Amino acid sequence: MAHSSKLKKTAAGLLGTLIAASSIPVSGIGMTASAAGDPNYYEALAMSLYFFDSNACGTDITDGPLTWRGDCHTYDANASVGSLDGSLKSVVDPDGDGMVDVSGGWHDAGDHIKFNLTIGFGASSLAMSEYLNEGIYKKAGCRDHLEYEMRWAADYLMKTTFLDSSGNVAAIAHVVANGDVDHSIWTAPEVQTYDRPIYWLTAGKNNSAVCGEMAAGLAGAAYILKDNDPTYAEKCLTYAKALVDFGKKNKGNEGGGLSNFYPTDSMCEDEFALAEAWLWINGAGSKPTLTPNSGQYSGIYDYHVYSWDKVWQGYAALMYKATGDKVFSQELEFELNNQGGLKEGTYNANGWGASRYNCAKQMNAYMIADGDPNSSFAKGAKYQLDFILGNNSRGYSYLLGFGDKWPTHIHHRAANPGGEGITSAQNPEAIYTNYGMLVGGEDSSGNYEDHADRYQFTEGALDYNGCFAIACASAANLYGGDASAIKALEASASELNENFQFGGGSVIVDPVEYKVAIKVVDKETGELLPGAELSMERQKSYGETVVWNTADENPKTIQVTDGAWEIESPSEYTLTLKALPDGYTSDKTSWTFKDFISGESTINFNIELTKADEPEYTLVPDKTEVKVGETITVGIGGWDRPTRDWNVSVDSENVTISQETPISFAVTIEKAGTYDIKVTFPGGVTKTVQLKAVNADRLWGDADCDGKVFLNDAVLIMQAIGNPDAYGVNGSEATHITAEGKINADVFEYGSDLTNQDALQIQKYLLHLINSLNPDELK
Repeated sequence: MAHSSKLKKTAAGLLGTLIAASSIPVSGIGMTASAAGDPNYYEALAMSLYFFDSNACGTDITDGPLTWRGDCHTYDANASVGSLDGSLKSVVDPDGDGMVDVSGGWHDAGDHIKFNLTIGFGASSLAMSEYLNEGIYKKAGCRDHLEYEMRWAADYLMKTTFLDSSGNVAAIAHVVANGDVDHSIWTAPEVQTYDRPIYWLTAGKNNSAVCGEMAAGLAGAAYILKDNDPTYAEKCLTYAKALVDFGKKNKGNEGGGLSNFYPTDSMCEDEFALAEAWLWINGAGSKPTLTPNSGQYSGIYDYHVYSWDKVWQGYAALMYKATGDKVFSQELEFELNNQGGLKEGTYNANGWGASRYNCAKQMNAYMIADGDPNSSFAKGAKYQLDFILGNNSRGYSYLLGFGDKWPTHIHHRAANPGGEGITSAQNPEAIYTNYGMLVGGEDSSGNYEDHADRYQFTEGALDYNGCFAIACASAANLYGGDASAIKALEASASELNENFQFGGGSVIVDPVEYKVAIKVVDKETGELLPGAELSMERQKSYGETVVWNTADENPKTIQVTDGAWEIESPSEYTLTLKALPDGYTSDKTSWTFKDFISGESTINFNIELTKADEPEYTLVPDKTEVKVGETITVGIGGWDRPTRDWNVSVDSENVTISQETPISFAVTIEKAGTYDIKVTFPGGVTKTVQLKAVNADRLWGDADCDGKVFLNDAVLIMQAIGNPDAYGVNGSEATHITAEGKINADVFEYGSDLTNQDALQIQKYLLHLINSLNPDELK
């Protein structure tokens, strides 16, 4: 059904009893796609984060991001320890009261069970969506919301992992609630009181795949949170490493509380590979060594789409992004082809809850496209996402709340609690629009039923939205969107709490003006130095960055338009030297000022720089003569910076530069000839290396490149030597020698310039005085 608009609610939350008692269906607010015709990918990405809020469990939910959700299952804070042996009980229950706090976390799907397996997968996938598309959540205007969700998941994963005094994992509360009991109750979580037992993992009864997924989620959270809260990120990494060690040391596939819903298998190498890739990316582990080849990783079988129990393709995507090694993108292409591929005009729907698997395949396609929006892989993936977002024969967006029509009879107890005696079997219409929830959507036959009890079509889950985040972030990164749309929705949709601040502890302030007089000077002479780039930004700021591109003796008046300031530190600023003037160095690059802003006062500050020693750079190619089509690496000798602040240039379309790292780049030459590759370093220093490309089947002596060796080849050599303006490589005559012909003609003392001796050797060859023109045989 189409949804009509309604007024914004003023209440910040609803009591669970009112939720359960209400039987009035409430429609959602229609938001249209972007004017350009494409869906608004920024809006869809930002909206999708609200699903995780809809599945939040514990406290701090009332008055949170969603007006219709409230605190629930708070008694998980006093859960029974159950049957653990004495030594483990002393770790998880040190006061011996038989209770343990496992409150918090996310419900798994439309039910209210908590599985650490899918919480870890969801968190890792969210982190991956940002890592593969760096900065996309900031562009979409929801970076603070992403960080909020990552911390929510990480808090719970660490809370339910119990470390002993040595920092080793003793036990893990990996499932909370009996799934069969939970599924028999169709009510909102806020009113539920049923017993929710803990299912434990221990050294003798472990599930290694769960350990790996949890570790990946925590290490992914560390990556997202490391800049704003490095101490918390380090804590996440400590737990992640402990979980990997525990899972590897105590291999197992314990299924208690889990196997009826998520039957993991004994293969756990993929989960550990993904976790270790995240640890390496965070600088907390060594580089993983497993590499793929046609569906196998060092002999370990795969062939399965990225999902809650098979994460090889997530590992390949991370490693390709981190290393640029084509072996990983080639594997993703191999897997995608095995899974039916993604093409424009055809929706690839396979498996239960098909939309999640389709989104996982989109990840492969976008990685293969490698940033090219016109790639057939990117276009094929875009078609799939557009289909999910409403460009289909039903006109349904399977991301709830997006577009102007979406499913309303959904399998989600919190948003669709039914009423007295009403369960999913009676197909109630949802009371609330669960904005951002991805449902299963159409199956492989094109079937779809908008029915609360057809949960293969109408349910969502953590892994669904985790996969959607990767696909949507990738599309948003390539095709853009409008970040203002989600703000408009938050202001108008009654289900969303527009006043909630995801950053916490912040207040809105008016723009502030202050004056800063900063000079960048030569330390010895005091001379002003142009060319420095400085930035001024408030720590933990959501506002703009102020940039000076040159030194200025006079104070500058700067207007800071912060959206929010942290109460704890409203006036702490950092001045950062972002770029040095050519030929200068500094032993310090940042300065912090407290109480920086004070009315109209002017701050005077000098940055003193010293002249740098002239660097000695060298270009070191694997070899200087290459075959056409061959790729070689050119190393940068003398470069010791962690960033690539130099530029490569070559005046020919026949040369491709790729795989640039801080200390090397790759060169591929597609046509025979001699080419100068120039690298320009900071300060204007340039270095050049000359590479010669030859055809593998070169005909020696063929100066005019006609496929034969005759006297006219010797004549052309003499003409090129005697009259280069007319017959040289860049000569004016139509029959001038080409770069390829010059290489073919260089038969005498190969590598030197052409001489009369080259022409003489061709004449000797034609008179049968010598048997070959190959320079190696003429030596």
